[in-house]
Amino acid sequence: MTNTMLVTLLMIACPYAAAMEITVTGTTVHMSGPVVGGECDKLKQIISTSQINLVVLSNSNGGNANTGYCIGETIRKHKISTSIEGFCLSSCSRMWLGGVTRKLEGDDSTVGLHGNYKNSGHLIDESTTRLRAWIPRFAPDVDVALMNQWTELFYSKQMMYFYNKRAALCLNGRNDCSNIRGKNVFNAGLATQ
Repeated sequence: MTNTMLVTLLMIACPYAAAMEITVTGTTVHMSGPVVGGECDKLKQIISTSQINLVVLSNSNGGNANTGYCIGETIRKHKISTSIEGFCLSSCSRMWLGGVTRKLEGDDSTVGLHGNYKNSGHLIDESTTRLRAWIPRFAPDVDVALMNQWTELFYSKQMMYFYNKRAALCLNGRNDCSNIRGKNVFNAGLATQ
């Protein structure tokens, strides 16, 4: 049996094997991995039984857009802060933006933003309006010109990355990137600390 066949069989037999890992340490929830759906209900359950002050997001390429919105809204409703250790891309960025305070841990941590996409990887045009209305509710100081640019990126592999000291627009995954002169996560209106 080839490795590809084994991975395919595992995905069929264990569809949630690659689900986001969610753990609680004291008053902090750690969320890592792909957003597959169901994570918002899990977070709500944790919040209903524990005092949570911080959600740490790490190493997530995103996934289910509606789950990202739901988690961001839940975090804000309960006045919880967010932090990124590593990378938090796509729908994970909506989760991070829910924080009443938001930060990136260290110079290499990044938040990656773009629009919402079909399974084909092409932009869902009607989703742009929702996203452009949603982001300023959670990040009122967002740089609107940058937001308009990242929400219009046509392919899912295109992303605008923000770091503590810089920002970049990547048009082919992490290849073909160009720095966005003078911009970073703070002056783009995304991080609060």
